Amino acid sequence: MKGVKLISREEAVKRAEHIAEEYGAIYGLNFRIERRFVPLEKVFPTQAELREEKLLVVLQEIKHGYDAPLIVIPYGGSYYLLDGHHRAFALRELGFREAEALVLVPDSPIVLGVVRTARKMGMKKLEDMKIRRG
Repeated sequence: MKGVKLISREEAVKRAEHIAEEYGAIYGLNFRIERRFVPLEKVFPTQAELREEKLLVVLQEIKHGYDAPLIVIPYGGSYYLLDGHHRAFALRELGFREAEALVLVPDSPIVLGVVRTARKMGMKKLEDMKIRRG
């Protein structure tokens, strides 16, 4: 399955740090990164589609120990996915109830653009994402 590259745990941490810096600049807040396990039923997607080819690779790799954490931001008792949509969906499909995540926690409450976008798209659970073939 060419064209599918999965990020490592280390790359996920770097990506979370980069997103925290970007959000800090955009919103004028500090974001700390906490590592914790989050219930998948409380993880909301912020994109509408998954690529079938990548999803199949992720499903196989998780079965063989692939464990890059999700990157999420908390809001209203839920966690909005910033990175790791294929991983979250695959974990749910494989029967996992929770996933390791890097949680970006703002130092003040804020409604982020990704929250508004997810709500506008009607994304309330991982199963709301469509799987795109080809």
